[in-house]
Formats: sequence, C-alpha cells, structure tokens
Amino acid sequence: MNALPSAEPPRGFIDLAARSEFWRLAAIIFLTAMTNQQSVLLAVVWEEAGFPHRDIGLLIAVYGVPLVLMSLFSGPLANRIGILQTVRIGAVLTTLGFISLYFTHETFLGSLASRLIQGTGFALFHAPVMTYGSTRLTRERFVRLFGLLSAMAPLPYAFGPILAEFLYHAFGAHGYFVAGAVPAVLGLPLLWTIRPVDRTEGPVGGIAGLLRNPRIWLPLLSAIVYGYMFGFISAYAAPILVERGIVVGAFFTAFTISIFAVRFGGLALIENVDRRVVVAGGAMLLAAGLVLVAFAGSMTEVVAAGFVFGLGHSIGFPVLSAWICDGTPPEQRATPMAVFNATFFAAMTVIALPASLAIGAFGYVWVMVSLSVSALGLAAVLVAAWSRRFRR
Repeated sequence: MNALPSAEPPRGFIDLAARSEFWRLAAIIFLTAMTNQQSVLLAVVWEEAGFPHRDIGLLIAVYGVPLVLMSLFSGPLANRIGILQTVRIGAVLTTLGFISLYFTHETFLGSLASRLIQGTGFALFHAPVMTYGSTRLTRERFVRLFGLLSAMAPLPYAFGPILAEFLYHAFGAHGYFVAGAVPAVLGLPLLWTIRPVDRTEGPVGGIAGLLRNPRIWLPLLSAIVYGYMFGFISAYAAPILVERGIVVGAFFTAFTISIFAVRFGGLALIENVDRRVVVAGGAMLLAAGLVLVAFAGSMTEVVAAGFVFGLGHSIGFPVLSAWICDGTPPEQRATPMAVFNATFFAAMTVIALPASLAIGAFGYVWVMVSLSVSALGLAAVLVAAWSRRFRR
C-alpha cells in the first residue's frame, strides 16, 4: 500500500507546523512589547516618588545603552547558544526588569538596575525573535509575512500609553507594575511551544567581517536615517502637539493604523520591487510626514501627518530588515539582524541630545525640516544606486 502523500506546506512557510509557530510568535512579540511599552509612564512614577528631573532623564535615557550594546551582542550569543534560547533569555529579562520596579522604583540605584535589566532583555529578545521568525518563512511572500510579524512590536504604541495611564491611576504605582507585566508573563510559556533552530556558525569574520562587506553599507545607512527619524518623532511629537493644543494620540493612532493597513495588504504590491526603490520611497514618505507635523495646526493635519509617516515606516522598515539578510541562509541571519537592530536603536536613541540642542537654538520647525531634507538625501542616494544598473 502506498503511503499517504505528505501535506503541502502553506504558501510562504517552510512546513505545516511553521504557520502555527508564526502566529504564536506574533502573539509573543506583541505581548512582550506591550509590557515593555508600559514604561511610557515611568517619568510620572518617578516624579511622584520625588526624583529630580535630572535623575528621571538619566533613568529614561540609560535604557538605550544596553539596548544598543546588547543588540549587537545578541547575534554572536544566538550563534553560540541558539536563537530560541536567546529569545527566551531576553523575554525573561524584559519581564523581570519591568516587574522588579515594583520593589525598586522608589530608589535611584534600584531603578537604574531595573532599567539596565529591561534594556538588556529587550535587546536580546528583539533581533533574535525576528531572526527566528524569518526561519519559518520561504522566499515566497517573505516581505509580506515578515512585515506583518515586525508590526507586532509597534502595535502597543496605539493603546499601550492609554492602558499604562489607566493602570497607574486605578491601582497606583505597585499595581501598575504588576498589571503591566501580565502580558509578558502570558507570552513566556508560548516560547516553549515552538521548535528550536539548529545552532550554526555566524558569518565568516563575525561582525567585523560583515561590516567590511559593501553589500550592507546602504542598508545600514538607511537604518541610521530610519532610526533617527523614528527616534525624533517618538521623543518630540508629544511636546510639539501639546504646545499647539492638539491631542497627542491623534498622531500615534493614525501612525499605527497606517502600519497595519500597509502590512496586512500593501506589502504584497511591493514584494518584488527592488529593495533600494522601496526604501527610498519610504524615506520620502517619512520626510513628508515630518514636514506635515512641523506645520500642522489642526487635528486633521496631525492625523494626515501620522498616516503619511506611518506609511513610510511601514513600507521601508520590513523591506530594510529583509534587505540586510539578503543572500544569508535563514539559520545564519542572527548576526546581520543584530547589527541592523543595533544600528537602528543607536540612531533612534542618540538623536535625542543633538535634537534637543538644535531645538533650543533654532526651534522645532527648522530641525524637523532639516531632518526631512536628510531623509530625501538618503532617497536620492538609493535611487542613484538603483539606476546604475541601467547605465552599464
């Protein structure tokens, strides 16, 4: 008797089990990011605890140090102990770092330790979890599915701050930390329901060898620009809009809706378009969105700005993440993904200080227009690189 034929894998997935793992992974990313996003209210908590503004600023900023450094380290660690094991460690540390603030939020050194643990955890979680997700996919529909997966991390921006504010006012600081950690705690067991990936050697020459490869220079340059554009809008959209008497949530809600509108359907239209062209288009939309914010004077204009900025980010970022891994076997993507994330997070974090100095000297509008011009410069470089193939 002939054996029954094995089931065909779903389109875009390596096998039948990979589709279920993909959706569980999406839930894990969302739940962990939801807890991480609860940190948006920490400045209020520390102010109530009597911390001076200098200490509050330091505690907020220090999160970026392990986020950048450990993002870079996450690739070699994943190559050594395994991608899934690194994701598990990162998720546990992210959860532990946030919930430990229940005990430490009233002391500076305790809060500092909690923030360092949380930043280390999310750095070890984010790049490896995206790398693991890419191992579940085939080249068919890769950009569309990978874009959907990467959308799970920013999704809490839509309602995370509202939830954090509700929890804090309803339960106080201690209840806020306990309730805020619940999503990540729910996500942890799911990490033990998916298959591990075989450990492999990283790229020849490690991170240094990867950085010497001209193939990744344009993606990394793009990651810098996308990073500081996103970092600027995350840090300064709120004070700009509050100053103008416009509801802050209008921008970020439109931003999030735009991301999901594109990643649930729009990425299918650009799946096979040259990476340089897509990332250039995203950069132009980021520039347009930032200019719209700079001159927005009404709720309608802010919503339009959020939608355009979100459109640029949601088109360019997943394609950029895929571009950095082009030509790399799925099981060896931990190192390029780690370098990409470290570059993006570094640009996102570092922009705050020079931007604040420039804003003090020249004002918001001048700085935002200047950043938009730099994004247009990136688009010009990418289009020029793409057009060379027609001149050969």
